[in-house]
Amino acid sequence: MPADDEREPVGLMAPEEYARSRAAFWGGAAVLFTDAQGRVLVLDPAYRPGTLLLPGGGMDQMERPSVTAAREVAEELGLSADVSRLLAVDWVSQGNPEYEGVYGFPGEAVFVWDGGVLEEGAVARIRLPEDEISAFHFLPPAEAAPRMLPIEGRRMLAALRARIDRAGPAVLEDGDPTGEAPTLQRYGVIPRIAASYQDISWYPDTNPPSSLPVKQAWTWAFDPLGRVVVLVDPRDGHVVMPGGTVEEDDDGAEATALREALEEADLHLHDATYIGYLLDPDGKVYGPGTGPNARARFIARIASLGPAPRDVATGITYGRLLVSPEQAAELLGLGRAGREQAAYAARAAAARWGIPLSPPHTAVEIPHAGIPPC
Repeated sequence: MPADDEREPVGLMAPEEYARSRAAFWGGAAVLFTDAQGRVLVLDPAYRPGTLLLPGGGMDQMERPSVTAAREVAEELGLSADVSRLLAVDWVSQGNPEYEGVYGFPGEAVFVWDGGVLEEGAVARIRLPEDEISAFHFLPPAEAAPRMLPIEGRRMLAALRARIDRAGPAVLEDGDPTGEAPTLQRYGVIPRIAASYQDISWYPDTNPPSSLPVKQAWTWAFDPLGRVVVLVDPRDGHVVMPGGTVEEDDDGAEATALREALEEADLHLHDATYIGYLLDPDGKVYGPGTGPNARARFIARIASLGPAPRDVATGITYGRLLVSPEQAAELLGLGRAGREQAAYAARAAAARWGIPLSPPHTAVEIPHAGIPPC
């Protein structure tokens, strides 16, 4: 090994000067877990009461980010985790105002990993360190983010979008995307958790009994590649399907589904086919006091999409995306019945029209001007 005075210069700089010129910063790792309903696991740290955070922590010297993530999950939850899939990398600058109270903060690179879905058995095995974590919660993303530090909430949502979008890790600076952000990130999509759906049953290829009123009708609208249309509400980033409430002037549920698709998205459909219904046994989905009712589901093929309209019912203009049926179920937050319904709709479209089964893929934005006839 050469003596100190024999070390090669780096460019025009002496080695010591070059070393001093390089930025020093911290490293951190976090893990995104959800439950079967799509709710995010967040922790209530004893050392930071009032703000929630994802499982994770700071990197030790000579430690890789994935090792940090697995170690922190073991320490904070008592679980082992496969942290092979990276969801987001966030560079937090030294001058970030949210870190003003952190002594000696030099900047930080935070890696967010995918912990997958925790089933009931794994949740039952969670053991918290009493002196560090007060409690854990599974919360809808829209409820979790406001209870975190703003930068950590943005980072969590970006990681969750990256998991659903399959577009690769989100690259963030101070919690915000850099460069050309993927579609879900640009639209600020926040996956819904429709808690009232979680115990509702799906009845495929079955007509509701005559005593059960059909209150709403919705459509899985397929393009030739097997993707379906979902709509993004610009007010809250939540995703909905084309469809809505059956009105007195509608000639049945199919007419409702076609009318709502036109009003909400200028979505022209053909070959609409009934595939089943959801049973709302006590009216909790449609509204208190409604009583038992059915919510009809259809599949249809996209004929064309006109310019994005202003919805006559809400006065807003929805964003329009094409995603796989599996991703639609994740974004809609319809629970077990939604996942079953998405798979059934895809199989029915394949059997009836030869439409391929679409794998999950990066969400595609439908141009504001629409698309020509398929």
